[in-house]
Formats: sequence, C-alpha cells, structure tokens
Amino acid sequence: MTDKGKRRASDSFAHSSDLETAPLLTPDSSSTPSTPHRKNRLRHGRGPLVRDDSDEDEPLPPNASDGDDLLRVLAVNRVSQPRERLTCSSIACLFFVFLFVALLVSVAAMHLWIGHLISEQGKQGSAKEMAQRGLLWAGPSAVRVQAVEGGEPLLMLEMDGMAGIDVRKALDWETKEGGGWMRRMEGRVARWGIGKARSVAVSVGKVAFYDAGDDDRTTPLLVVDGMETLRLPLSYPTKADPLPAMRPFTLHVPIFVPSPDALARFGRTAWEDRQYRVEVDVYDISVLVGEADAPGIFGRIMRRMGAIELSGVTRTMIGNVPDLPGISDPMSLVSLQSCTAFQTPSPGRPNETVIAMNIRALMKNPLEDAVRDGRIPAVAWSMPYRLPVSVHLPLPPDAVYKDGPTDVTLARVSSAPFSFPLHARTASVACSGHVVPVDNLLAPHDPNEGKPPLSIALSRFVARYLSGRPNDIFIRYDPAPSSPLPQDPSPDAPFPPPFLADLARNQTLKVSFPGTNEVPDMFRNLRMEDMRIRLGDGDDGDLLASGKVVGEIVLPDAAKSLEEGIDAKSILPDVIVMDGEPPRALENKHNDVEAGGAFSRHDQLAFSLVPPSEPINLVNDEDSTEYPPSPLPANAFARMRPTVAIAATTIHTPANSTHNATTIVSATFVDAPLFLLPGRGDVFRRFVAKIVFGSGKVKASMKGISAVEVGLKGFGEIGLEDVPIEASFMVGRSGVESVEAYAALF
Repeated sequence: MTDKGKRRASDSFAHSSDLETAPLLTPDSSSTPSTPHRKNRLRHGRGPLVRDDSDEDEPLPPNASDGDDLLRVLAVNRVSQPRERLTCSSIACLFFVFLFVALLVSVAAMHLWIGHLISEQGKQGSAKEMAQRGLLWAGPSAVRVQAVEGGEPLLMLEMDGMAGIDVRKALDWETKEGGGWMRRMEGRVARWGIGKARSVAVSVGKVAFYDAGDDDRTTPLLVVDGMETLRLPLSYPTKADPLPAMRPFTLHVPIFVPSPDALARFGRTAWEDRQYRVEVDVYDISVLVGEADAPGIFGRIMRRMGAIELSGVTRTMIGNVPDLPGISDPMSLVSLQSCTAFQTPSPGRPNETVIAMNIRALMKNPLEDAVRDGRIPAVAWSMPYRLPVSVHLPLPPDAVYKDGPTDVTLARVSSAPFSFPLHARTASVACSGHVVPVDNLLAPHDPNEGKPPLSIALSRFVARYLSGRPNDIFIRYDPAPSSPLPQDPSPDAPFPPPFLADLARNQTLKVSFPGTNEVPDMFRNLRMEDMRIRLGDGDDGDLLASGKVVGEIVLPDAAKSLEEGIDAKSILPDVIVMDGEPPRALENKHNDVEAGGAFSRHDQLAFSLVPPSEPINLVNDEDSTEYPPSPLPANAFARMRPTVAIAATTIHTPANSTHNATTIVSATFVDAPLFLLPGRGDVFRRFVAKIVFGSGKVKASMKGISAVEVGLKGFGEIGLEDVPIEASFMVGRSGVESVEAYAALF
C-alpha cells in the first residue's frame, strides 16, 4: 500500500472516530449563526467524486436503533434532492424528436414498400401490357358522321361508347384479397389512392396514318388533329363490389384527308388483298391523374405533379378487311317500296320542265351479317349527307363511235340522310332526282344519222326490261350535284365535303337491273279499224293491208302524272296475223321463253328499218331473241312488218264526272306489207274462204311487238322497242279488194 493510500485510510478512521465522540443533536436543534460552515469541496478517492458537504453539513440523526437511523438518513437524502420540472421547450423538443424519428421510419418503410411493388410489377409485364389489361372498352355503340360546313377537307366523326380503367387488373392484383395481411394492406392503400384520384384524363394530340407498305411516307393517308380530351374513371373492384366503373362518352374525331387519291389507292389495294397495314404516328400524349377540382392535400399534390407527357409514339397496325354482304350486289340490299314520277321545273333552268322522281326504298343494314357472325361489334351508324349519284346507261355497240363514250347519263339522283339505330336491320331511305333531258346530252356523231345517244340507250334499256332480261347500269358519284328540287324530302341537308368527290373520282359501281316478269299492258283496248286487205304485186309483200290502229296509253300508277305530257310520234309494228282469236297457248309461250319472251326482237337502234329480205345484223347475242316465236300458233297465216314507221297522233281527253282522263293514240297505215308464213297457205285459204263465201264479217287478230317513238315533256323524244301489242278486228267482203282474185286461189 502506498503512502497516498495510507493517508486515505487514516483520514477515514479519524473521521469515523470524530463521529462517534461527537455530541448528539436533537432533531429540532439547529446550528447557531456563530457555527462556521465549511466550504464545499470535492473529495478525491476511489470511486466517484464526493462532495464534502454531503458528510459534514448534514445534521446527525439522534441516537436510536440502527434501523431507524438508516430510514431517517434515506428520508433526509430524498428530501434534500427535489425532481426538476419539465418545461414547454423540453416537451416540444421531445415531440419533434419523436416525430422526426417516426417520419424517418415511415419514409424508410414506404421506400421499401414502393421498391417491393416496383420489383413485383416488373414481373407482370410492360406498361403497354398493363394498359391493355386494365383498359375497359365497350363499343363504339354508335358512329355518326357530322356535317361540317365549309370547304375544308374535314370530316367530323362522332362515336359513342363506354370506357374505364380497372387498376386491379392493370396491376395484376386480383389475388391480393386472398393473401396475407401485407397484401391486403397494399390493396387498401391502392383503393384509398384510387378513391382520391377518381379518374385520369387522356389528351391525344396530332395523329397521322401512313401506308405501311409505302416507302415514301411524306403524305399521310389520314390526319386526326384537335381531338378532345377523354376522361376515364379509375376503379379497384373487390369481392364485395366486383363491377368496375365505366363512364359513357361521346368522342368527336376531326379527320383530315391530305391526299384523297392516295387514300383511294390504299383502299383499293386493301380491298383486293383483303388486308391492311397502317403505320400510326402519335405526336404527343398527355396523361393527367386526378380530377381537376380534387380537394385536399392529395388533390394539390396531383395538380402540382402535373401531367405525364409522351411523344413520338409509333405503332404498326395489321388487320384483315371484313367481308361485308351486298358489296358485290348492292341491289340485294335495297327493296323498292314506292316510286313516283312527275314533271317539275328544272333546278338549273326554272323556265324548263324536267321529269322528276321520288323514290322510297327499304335498305338492309350491310353490317348485319358481320355483326351476327361476331366479325364486328354491334354499332349504330348514320349518314348525315345527301349522297349525289349519277345513273348511266351503256350504249349499244352500234351507237358507240370511235373514241367516243360508251355510256350516257340518264338521271341524277341524291339520297336523303338516313341512319341505322343499334341492332336495326333495315332503314327507310328516300331518294329524289330528275331525268337528264335528251337535248342536254351528247349529240350523235352525225346529226343526220338519227336519235341522240340517250334515246338509243334508253330504248335498249326499256326493250330488255319489258322482255324480262336484265340491264347493266352504272352508278357514279356526282361531283357537281344539281340543286334540290321543290319536292325534295330533305332540301336543307348538306352535300358531302369536296374531298369525297376526289376520293370517289373514276369509281364506277356496276349494277344489274332485273327485267320484269310480267307482260306490261302499255296499250289498252287496242283495236284495228277499217281494215282492208288486197293482193300485193310480189315485191312489197304477198298482201297489202290498210287500216287504222287505235289504242289507249296506260302508264303505271307511279307515272300516271306523265300521261298528259306524252305525244306519240310513230309506231312500227311487227305482228302475226291470225284467223280468229289468238290462242292462250301463244301467251303462255310468250311468258315461258327464256331470256326474254317470244315477241322480242333484236336490240339495236330504236326504229332501225331493216328490210325483211335482209338478214338481221345481231350486234350482241345477248340482245337477240327469237322472232317470230317457234312453234307458231296454229291459226297464224301472215306477218305484218312495215318498212317505214307509221305516223301517229295523240289525243288527250280530260277527266270529267263520268270517266277519268285518257290518252288515245291512233295511227293510220296504208298498204302495209303482209308476208304469208311458210307452210300456212291452207290457213290463209280458209280465212279468205270465210270472207268470200261467208255472209258476214270474219274475226281476225294480230299479236306481236311494236316500236313506239314518243315525245315526253321534260325529256324529249324516246324510242321504245318490244312493246307488246294485241288487237282484234273484223274483216268483211268490203274489206277485201279483188274478191275474184282471191276466189281464184281455191
């Protein structure tokens, strides 16, 4: 033990001896003012530093037992060291320290959670795949084309549909509810955030469509610019509420067509290949999460974050062109309900009259079969424009001149706006237009050769129609439509924008127009008056007939109002003369002959005058039919076919209280040639024997076809061929000249 240690031990021993020899003080005794206080000082030794006043300045407890002394000393020590009070600053300091620590812990936990989510979502696919999973789209339920005024190459497309975003599907969190508490917590947090955001706004800027197969992509096919913002609702379906939120919308899509010719070429190529390849370039996309007026801190955070901008998005779309019924045969989609023809002032020349028509048809929905087969979704669509078209008739080959047109315009028609509601199978379509007057059309190559081309083409059309044969007509888009007629059902409807004319230029729709299955009764109550027969000189015919043909012109109900404008100019009959009434078998044969009836003749120029001795030049085998019919009726003995047309006159009788208005046509013929049919001499002799040896008149009849040249007010002259005619007449002795010469035949 060192000297320093010995001194500490002796001091402690001395100090303890002093305490034992010191006088005892009562608990209530106190030191007098004269009692000196020892200064506090630190005492060094082993262990912690000890203040001297702790041992010297404290009063000694009174004599008592050791337990009481220990308790009293402990109590005095507790009273002598009071606890310090907490101030406001210390409380605030402790609170902020706790808050800071909690915030650090929360941020760390959030960071770890977000990192976990990001790593988990990286396994679920790209953002594109997530968008495809989560985007909900129903429709479009309706597609409408809005009429846009002005000369801009602009087409406004209006689409109705429903859309939304299923966040649970997008994140592939459909199994979160069945997982542990961590997964359920993630789902609750996601639902809370979606409830705050509620929706997302998607704004698409300029979109250009290019032909992916074209190396030169300087000019787009279509451009969509200025499309309005589409707001889609966000939802997080649960087992309790499994239906995702979807919101109906109406999207207006303005479409520009920079190059109609390029679009037309692309459409034709896609239709021929039955496939399309389009490159879509989206210049910019803006996505804004949250409502514009979302309240609270979350809304302010979303607005401060701003929109997510994307640019330069390019995608190539490849698909098949669906088969649409009726494209190859448009007439199969249309069922004619009514047709009315009337005369009205010309839309371009008020002082002139044209033949106008109002047509109402029932049109089948061309998308019905594709919708039923599931190739396209059910959609309602409409056409707000008046579609102007021109109807053309082909010219017969003999009427086509070198380097000349092969068809001629017959009429100009426009359809009124129409629409197909959702799941509608048919729609009523109204059309109106007028027949192009003959004088306004192309003149023949040589004015002295005869009729205008339209008269020739229309004659061929009517002849084939009346004989039950189909006609080819051509329909083209009319780039310069006429003004609406006074009776137009929709005079205020606009025409399509000009770019459609460029798009449809040189596009021709060929339609097969079927012929009639009924024998038209254009001439009613046809009869022969003052019929006289004499022997011919052998050059013009075996017999020569003279007389007068009288009949009433009867037009279909749809064209009744045109009767007063009819002026028959001439007729050219080609008939078979029979002894007695025509047999019914002949009529049945006429109805049953394939490709156009027994009394059809070659389909050439109207009123072509072909002598009987010359062979008929058949321009087209399809236009030729057998005449006279084979076999001939048993009572037929002669054929009358004049070499020149017979002049006709027209008499209009107005309606009165006893009868309706009538139009009577009469034609007087003189020395029309009658050619005896081969092998029918005995039939003719019996007929003459009745006249020569009989006491009264003998009944005869004729049946066949006739060409008629008619002047029609508002149109011009038109030649009609193969018009069926049938007449009965009486022949007496006075109607037969040179009876002695006939008697010599027997």
